Amino acid sequence: MLLKTPFLWFFVAWFLLTSQPAMTQETFKIFLVGDAGDHTESGQTLKNLKTELIGNPNSAVIFLGDNSYKDILGGLIPFGYKGFDSSINTMDKIRSQLSILDDYHGSAFFTPGNHDWWNRTTYKKGRPKLAMEEFFIEKNLQSNVHIANPTNVFLPHHGSYGPEFVELDKGRIRIIFIDTYRIIQTGIKKGEKPPEELSFYNRLDSLIRAGYALNQQVLVVAHHPVHSLGPYNEPLKHPYFLRRIKASNATFPSYQAMSDGINAILKKYPGIYYASGHVHALQYFSTPDNLHFIISGSGSKEKMLTVKEIRKYDAEKGPHDYLLWNSGGFFEIDFGQPVIKTFLYYDEASKKCTLP
Repeated sequence: MLLKTPFLWFFVAWFLLTSQPAMTQETFKIFLVGDAGDHTESGQTLKNLKTELIGNPNSAVIFLGDNSYKDILGGLIPFGYKGFDSSINTMDKIRSQLSILDDYHGSAFFTPGNHDWWNRTTYKKGRPKLAMEEFFIEKNLQSNVHIANPTNVFLPHHGSYGPEFVELDKGRIRIIFIDTYRIIQTGIKKGEKPPEELSFYNRLDSLIRAGYALNQQVLVVAHHPVHSLGPYNEPLKHPYFLRRIKASNATFPSYQAMSDGINAILKKYPGIYYASGHVHALQYFSTPDNLHFIISGSGSKEKMLTVKEIRKYDAEKGPHDYLLWNSGGFFEIDFGQPVIKTFLYYDEASKKCTLP
């Protein structure tokens, strides 16, 4: 029967439109864990993370550096500057992280930290050490039949500064990877500032600007924080030639210069997220100019502070900041459309809290 009146045409059109199921954009989750390379078997924090990964295949996980610590004298000395060396000990520490990805269907990425460079003070000495780890991780993940990206997992590639980026969730999200220790290395010798470091900041600014032009949600990831609280921010009082072994302290000159350079760029892009590890704690900062800083550095190591020390740093934080010491954990960012939510999982029971 033909429809002969405008009213009937309007009624049919309305019925067809309202009877269709609503099209919704599924939230894409990004999990962040750093400094996870201290156990030869997956600790409770990584086991808790695995549970979340398996239950959320529409996601990505990023390991934020210091992916392997080498035991000194069989672990008798509880600290050291070396990282992955293809020994059974260090291979097992990498495998403790790779194993949680066995049945995971999302994307996985690793970025380097200072231990992955063996804390070497020059590129020439550190690059071969980092290359061993990069090759081991990529070779093992190529045989993972489940993850969404069996290649292009270790970023930046080949000991470069970066920035390098990937796009996820059908192009809605841009993740930019940088190697902060590579930048710190260039300034360990006084007065040295190679041209490639100067161009790094221009490239970083360009990649963020391009993401904003595409209305992408942008996350910058690295090992070292550029905004943090805690012992890593205490002034260094040693002579310079001794301070070089503390190049990953936030007050070391080339570290401070790097922080200043990156922060100057981030401030141009309200709403941006910067995630890092390094500090063996869980921290979140939301600044008045709408910048978000996440520190997820307790994947296998926790910085143990006294009550007095915790009170000291709590007194320095802002009203929308969050500090948690003495606990393992990891972060989750939910990239909705348009709302972004941040969650923190902590302690062995994997308690979960929502951050502002």
